[in-house]
Amino acid sequence: EEMSEKINDCDYINFRVTPKELRYFVSCGLALIQNVPEGSLTTYCGLNKNEIIDISIRLRALADEIGVQM
Repeated sequence: EEMSEKINDCDYINFRVTPKELRYFVSCGLALIQNVPEGSLTTYCGLNKNEIIDISIRLRALADEIGVQM
């Protein structure tokens, strides 16, 4: 399942992170789905399990593309 929210180019927020910070974002998303009960995820962070996985995959692909070691 993909994220249900439609994203337009104007909806993106550009910001800079260090490689260490990018690793943090990938790791935290995956840690959430491992440590927070699935039924509580949307209350905890506003995203469901599939949305968290989708974001983590996109961030991981970015890390791989730019050569950030995970």
